[in-house]
Amino acid sequence: MRKTLLRAETVPQVGDMPLSPPRLRNSQKPFDPMSEADDEAVAAYLLDLMIAARRVAANRGFSFLAYLVGVAAEESRLLTLGRSASQKGRDGKY
Repeated sequence: MRKTLLRAETVPQVGDMPLSPPRLRNSQKPFDPMSEADDEAVAAYLLDLMIAARRVAANRGFSFLAYLVGVAAEESRLLTLGRSASQKGRDGKY
C-alpha cells in the first residue's frame, strides 16, 4: 500500500502553530535551558560542540572547514584562559 501524499492545504502553517517551548517526554513543565545554566558550563558545552563539529568536518573530507572550526575552538579555549590569539602584538607577547 502506498501512502497518500499530503496536499498543501493540509500542512499547518508555522504561524498557526502554538508558540510554547519544547517539552521533554516525561516532564510536566516546559524546559527552559537557560534557567539553571552557569557561564562556565555553557562555555564548556560550546567548546565540546565545536570540537565535535571539527571532527565531523574532518571525517567527511571538509578539511578547510575543519581547520576554521579548529581555529575558532582554539581561540575560545584561549579566551577561557584570559588570553587571545587575535590580540597578539608584533613581538609575540600578549
